[in-house]
Amino acid sequence: MQLLEFPNIAIIAGENAVPVAQLPLVWQDIAKGTANVGLCNPQIYVEMAQLFLYKLEQGDVDLFNERPELEHLKSSFCQLFGQLGRETLEFYGYDFMTHNYPNFEEILREVESKDADYGKVARIGLELFQEFGYELPASFYHVHLAPIYRDHVFEERALRFDKRDIEHKRSWDAILHAGKVFAVQMKVQSIASKYGFTYQHGCGCNSHLSSIDESRGTFAYELSQEKRDRWIRSFIWTAWYEYAFFPIVPNTSYLV
Repeated sequence: MQLLEFPNIAIIAGENAVPVAQLPLVWQDIAKGTANVGLCNPQIYVEMAQLFLYKLEQGDVDLFNERPELEHLKSSFCQLFGQLGRETLEFYGYDFMTHNYPNFEEILREVESKDADYGKVARIGLELFQEFGYELPASFYHVHLAPIYRDHVFEERALRFDKRDIEHKRSWDAILHAGKVFAVQMKVQSIASKYGFTYQHGCGCNSHLSSIDESRGTFAYELSQEKRDRWIRSFIWTAWYEYAFFPIVPNTSYLV
């Protein structure tokens, strides 16, 4: 990566980034402090957005940095992924707004009178919020609450093909794939295990949308305090590129 010094290029932690003025408007509002978000340190998130958009709009990825023979494809990549990157930031800018988060008290009132398993899932969601709060986007909580909206909590739905969840498939899939940031995944599973559950996602076209299965035991896991912020940033960064790449991932009903 070559550092550039132009008025339309910002430098963040030694890397090229777009200026705040080139971000989607919702991120400009977050930067100005006028957006209704609950982020403790919004500046970090804004800087991540600046870096993310630059890398996709300018093709600042290993494919071109390490393989100069593919340089002729770079403009097409930038045109496609620049658009997908903007879509990604637009979605997450609004997903961080506080009114998009679940109302856990209301959810608990609604489900605990129905079935004990629904109540357990709702309490998992509440504990996740108590752990991460507004530092993770609203879709993180909605996907882990998903089983309470089914006929029974163990119902399985193929993420890409089930019409009942079609409007959520891109954002929920991104969150589930961001679970490759293992420290966050471990915390999710440790909370779920207290209620006798484990969350499953197969990363295939038949991947079950936050499918829950029974857990045979409990375990305790705490995020290392000195690494916590890094894991959260990594989780968000991973969710962003998974969201951007979702439309170009090959899928087939054969797996379903």
